[in-house]
Amino acid sequence: MSESNTIIGINFGTAYTSIAYLNKEGRADCLANEEGDRQIASALAFHGDEEVIGSQAKSDIARHPNHTIANFRANLGKSFADAVNLTGSAAPVVDKNGVPAYEIELPAGKSVFTAQEVSAKFLRHIRESAEAFLGTAINGAVMAVPSYFTEKQREELVAAAEAAGIKVVQLVHESAAAALAYGVGQNASNKDPQDKTIVVCDLGGHSFDVTVLAVRSGMYTVLATAHDTKVGGASFDDNLIKHFVAEFQKKSKVDISSNKKALAKLRNAVEVTKKMLSSGNSAPCFVESLADGVDFHSNVNRMRFEMLSKNVFSQLQTVIGEVLEKTNLDASEIDEVLLAGGSARIPKFALKIREVFGGEHTKILNELEADEVVARGCAIQGSLVSGFEKEDIEAAIHPVVTLAPNTTKAVGVINAKGEFVTVIPRGTALPTRRVFEFSNSEANQTHAYIALFEGDHIVEKVEVKAEPVQLEDDEEPYEEEPEILTKVFNKPAAQLVEACLPLENASKPKASKIEVQITVDAQSNLTLIMREKNGSKVVKVEAKK
Repeated sequence: MSESNTIIGINFGTAYTSIAYLNKEGRADCLANEEGDRQIASALAFHGDEEVIGSQAKSDIARHPNHTIANFRANLGKSFADAVNLTGSAAPVVDKNGVPAYEIELPAGKSVFTAQEVSAKFLRHIRESAEAFLGTAINGAVMAVPSYFTEKQREELVAAAEAAGIKVVQLVHESAAAALAYGVGQNASNKDPQDKTIVVCDLGGHSFDVTVLAVRSGMYTVLATAHDTKVGGASFDDNLIKHFVAEFQKKSKVDISSNKKALAKLRNAVEVTKKMLSSGNSAPCFVESLADGVDFHSNVNRMRFEMLSKNVFSQLQTVIGEVLEKTNLDASEIDEVLLAGGSARIPKFALKIREVFGGEHTKILNELEADEVVARGCAIQGSLVSGFEKEDIEAAIHPVVTLAPNTTKAVGVINAKGEFVTVIPRGTALPTRRVFEFSNSEANQTHAYIALFEGDHIVEKVEVKAEPVQLEDDEEPYEEEPEILTKVFNKPAAQLVEACLPLENASKPKASKIEVQITVDAQSNLTLIMREKNGSKVVKVEAKK
């Protein structure tokens, strides 16, 4: 195992945590802990003085709720007044000096642990699992954080990791990690900057986070985010639980709607049922001795599950609509949509995403395991920064560097048809530089001319009425919905700069090779340099903002 591989990637989620590393082939992969779990439940249980995490701890939520803590990441960096007690949690949240904490019964008596202390205990086990799997000490970790994390939450996460013996090399946005796992924009060059606008839909256990990223020459810029911490994978579980509670009451005449232990048992079973429905058309749900000694057996098909979850899918589409509105983008302008988070495996979710992003050129990327992409991206980033000192990394990710201004309008040229051709797309982080080439079109051409313009972003929607349908004698007339055609383009606006280059080697068409270099600095000042590659002439023009 090389030293670079001892920097691991950690996606510490509210519901589940995953650990990624670079394997011998140089590919990012998630490792399994001692129980064989690649997705480790973010739960901590106390068996006497011994601590256990993952599936062992999760199974204790129903049996020993006073010894078990779950969903603690949600309370990192929060005050007690802002604390949340999410569904599926075990030990209740209590106040400890104004911060959220959990009271646990230990052999020596009751103890109170803050969310940060619980996170440190949990992450220590994560580090130990990684070291046992890799057979070497961990030098550090790149950890993912959601876009809505505050500075306080980020600080407490780092403090918890450091207390667990994990040196946090860098914190990265979950959306950027997902994009990195898919290699978006990572093969960019001067000739092919791979400009893309992508959307990352991260559907976790207790939240839905949507981010629009501008990918320009391999650089990621967050254009906008929208999130809902009231909807997630647990929302699907809640709907299934309501369905099965009603079914159990109908079969056994026993109402478990207020029975915490029975509901915790059912929640564990329902999560398995939901996962099975991602790959099958139907799935069983079985709980031994659910309540009053009565076993529960049932079955649900995928169609029924999707009908029960109709309200959840609607909420998810609303969040996507919000983020597109923030960026003033039409869905047809999105090049790629990345699906991340365990609940993104649900087949209907991908179909609902396709309903929003129906454009032919928009790709839905879900080839990688949705619950592993963020951790894999963190591992890849870890390999990229492994050779740098922590001080250099911190300097590179300082807000002065990373909070870069963006181009608010596209910059481009006008072709022979009068159409705007984009050279620098809007949303490109500044400073930026673009280079392209063209040739002379005529023999004995004496000069090459170019003018740069701003482009106004235009979204046109045209309603096309449906053609009348020929009806049979016994059919009632009906009117079909009109088709809405969306056209998105840049309209030439203000001229920014123009230049004219004398040519020396244009005796034949395409004999002269002219290179154009456009630079826009952080203050939006534009510099245009034209030079004949097989000649000596150079022209430089500047336009101050």
